[in-house]
Parts: sequence; C-alpha cells; structure tokens
Amino acid sequence: MNILIAGGAGDVGGHLVRDLTRRGHSVRVLDRAEKTAALRNAIRGDLSDPAAVRAAVKGMDAVVNLAWSFSDDAAVIFGEDVKGHVHLLEAACACKVKSYVYASTAVVYGKAVEHPVTESHPCLVAEARKPLYALGKVAAEELCRHSFKARGLATTVLRFWWAYGATIGGSNLRDLVRKAIHNQPLEMVPDAGGAFLTMTDLARAVELSLSSPAAAGRVYNVGSLFMTWKEIGQIIVGLTGSTSEVKMTPSGDWRGPAFLNEVWDLDWSRARQELGYEPAETADAMKAAFREALADCVARVRGEGRAT
Repeated sequence: MNILIAGGAGDVGGHLVRDLTRRGHSVRVLDRAEKTAALRNAIRGDLSDPAAVRAAVKGMDAVVNLAWSFSDDAAVIFGEDVKGHVHLLEAACACKVKSYVYASTAVVYGKAVEHPVTESHPCLVAEARKPLYALGKVAAEELCRHSFKARGLATTVLRFWWAYGATIGGSNLRDLVRKAIHNQPLEMVPDAGGAFLTMTDLARAVELSLSSPAAAGRVYNVGSLFMTWKEIGQIIVGLTGSTSEVKMTPSGDWRGPAFLNEVWDLDWSRARQELGYEPAETADAMKAAFREALADCVARVRGEGRAT
C-alpha cells in the first residue's frame, strides 16, 4: 500500500514510518520541519498550501494525518491545524484515496467521568486541561465524519492517550525525574494514571484501520497497557537511584498538576471486536520497554543539568 504520512518527521511519525515500511508498505512523508529533507521519500511542505498537499497525496492509496502544532492559540489551531486538515481531506477526496486515518487524542473526552472510558463517553471539551486543543481535535474528527458521510472517503479516527517507543516525552514526566534527581518527594494520587500506547501497537492500529472496510467512518480508542503514576514514580526512583519518597495524596486534597490527578482507563474493546486489534506484547514486555524509554528520559534530563 502507498501511504502518505502528514507530520511524519516527528517522533511518532518516525516510528510509524519505520514500522509501516517494515510491514511492506511504501511510505511518503509530508512535513514542514527542516529535517524532512533528509528523510527518504519525503516532501518538505506545509498543509496550508493546497497545491503542495494535492501533489503529495497524488498516487497514494491511503493518508495518515499526524500533523498538529499543539499550540494554545486559537488562531493557530483553527487557522493552521484545522485548515491544513481540510486541505488534506479535500486532496484525499479529489485523488480518490481509499482510506484516511486521523490521529486524535483522549483529550477530546475533556474529563473522564465514566470508567472505563469508551468511545461513547461525552466530549466534555470545556472540562479539558487544554480546551482549545480539545476543541480543535473534535472539529477535525467531525470533518472526518463529514467527509465519510457526504463524500464517501473512508475515514477512521484513532484516539489514544500517550504513545511511547524507545523514547518518551512529556513535561510532567520530566518534572518528576528532576524531583527524583534532587531527592524531593514524589506526590501521587492513588489509582491515577492512563492507558499508554506502544508505537508498535499504534502502527498496527493504523494498518488495521487502513485495510479494514469495517473501519470506515468509525472512531476507535487504542492503547496497550494501563499504568498508574505510583508505578511510574517508583520506576523513576529506581532509575535515578533517588532517596525520594513516593507519597500518596487523596484526590480531593491534590494541589499539584491536574494531569497527575486523572484516570484515563481507555477501553479499546471496539477496536478488538471490529478490527482484531490487540497489543503485540505481553504486559511484562511492555513495562520493560516503558522502563527503557524512561531511562532515556532520565538520561536526557541529566544531560540538561550538565549543560547548565
């Protein structure tokens, strides 16, 4: 299958390109990042340019859209991110692309008020930690739905919480590592945590979505394993050789980042039932890989300290 990945020069895109290529697909990347030029079969271009987008989409069987700025500015979210998504959908329809996968986020649910979090959970955008980000993503999802219903483009939306591969990012994670390095207490809320997704499983979910007629017009949660912040804190203490205490604080008394006081137990049974999606590795193997990714994060944070 010939697949275009918009936003394919980023961390998630890089993993997806490698995994899909290993699976025998021919992958083209469209990204505005400078490093795009160094990638094989890549086009440096901006989704704001309809002609450039159509040229990149031409000849493709499928499109995967990972492109997003993560800005908190409404003008950027709707004037660039959503607009670029529209250009990509228009080009996919015009070029008669067979399938289109949009990488969305669990943030569209806003605040988890039902557990586990299924695709039928309401999108409480106003309750989200980043409401404009959530609003933009919901708009992008609705545009996918419209393109399917009105124009017959087989769109699929994948919602996930946090993906990791050989590396893992996140400001809250780095803050915990810094505290551990300085032997400061790591405060956690009992049971708070989320459904992490391995890059390998993301690639599998994308491939299944592109190849399955049942995926057309559908929204799927995808994840690999649930981990609590308490577990993560304990791993960080071990990796840093810290004397930090992992302290439990009741949810109602929590005064730290709201992100660490949330439970994102995504349910991916719909993807299992309709697509045959399952995590590729055992829970122990995925936790071992998560530990390796965290070790890389610890090394990077230590490197920041040496640089200053």
